[in-house]
Amino acid sequence: MRGLIEAMPEGGTSPTELARSLGVNRVIMSRLLNAMAQEDMHEFLHRVPGPESLRAIASAAPNRGAPIEDVERAVAAVEEFAGLIRDEFGTRGALNAAMLSGRDDLQLRFEQTSRYHVFKGMRQVMGVEAETWLTAMIFVPDPADHENVSVTTIQGALGMRRLRSDAEVYFTLGPPFAEPGADSDRTRSSVSLEDLYTHAPAQLETRQAGTQLIHRFADRSVGKRATVDMLAVSHDARASRRYATPGKTHRGMVVFTDIPVKTLVCDAIVHDSLFPGAEPELRFYKPGTRGPADPNDPSRDIDRVPFSERAECPGAGADRFEVAEIPRYAAMVERVFGRIGQNVDEFRVCRLRMAYPVPGYQHVMAFRAPERPAGGNGAG
Repeated sequence: MRGLIEAMPEGGTSPTELARSLGVNRVIMSRLLNAMAQEDMHEFLHRVPGPESLRAIASAAPNRGAPIEDVERAVAAVEEFAGLIRDEFGTRGALNAAMLSGRDDLQLRFEQTSRYHVFKGMRQVMGVEAETWLTAMIFVPDPADHENVSVTTIQGALGMRRLRSDAEVYFTLGPPFAEPGADSDRTRSSVSLEDLYTHAPAQLETRQAGTQLIHRFADRSVGKRATVDMLAVSHDARASRRYATPGKTHRGMVVFTDIPVKTLVCDAIVHDSLFPGAEPELRFYKPGTRGPADPNDPSRDIDRVPFSERAECPGAGADRFEVAEIPRYAAMVERVFGRIGQNVDEFRVCRLRMAYPVPGYQHVMAFRAPERPAGGNGAG
């Protein structure tokens, strides 16, 4: 393909000019030129257009002045490429999957592209989409009981909109944050973040089911002007155990996205005294008929999905809560920390940022829990 393009008079012109002169789609031509610029053959094969598009380019090349011998060589290569796909792998996607195995950079891009197609289908099926799903869990040691860890969670969808007015949309969240000792509405948190939203607050109908709240998206409006934000603050005073126990070596957070979203931002905001020295471990599960997976249960390893994402720990800088997808995230975190009476400087942040998470899949960020100190009550 390089030889064919270079053999054309003025072969180095822009994708638009080449596409116009050959009578092919400009995007296809741009993809070919981008692929040709790669030195790595795996990169080339991953980026190059499919055989049908390449045939169209090759068949039109003589009209642009390409010598017939260069055209014939290109056509032969395209047919060899098509035969490889057809006879050895069946589909282009299967070829990419096999070719990119073990190539972390290309594998991540391939997975993101594949999940994008899932996103496009699921938003039509469910009739709703959002720009971002945020789950931020704040892990705080219980000063009254050194065995327990309390968790305060900021969770919900940002930039959400309906695609169909008839679609029913539900969100399930944990028990709402309530002021200690105060009688409050058990269907909503006493911490509001609505003034920090980018879009209008979502109209919700809420009912309680046990300790969970089920929110129903009530607004039936559609279109870009009906884009809304929805975040809730929940709190569980005894959400987790601090130390490892037999068969329970890991603690952490589990996240499901209730709707199709473009980006998942998942933050574990962990007090410095918890899980000392432990690095975050990411695990992804397709729950299926067995339901949510316990990451401590090795029998559920058969449900794990090998996504290539890695957790990042942005350090202790003032910009660690500057997240492009959540313009006023730092102010949200500051408000919640003020209400729970904690100093954010005593916490570290571990973050998963994932493009096009699959709805219904289970995303786990786990930390190895320390052993209970011998003697004493485990303080510290």
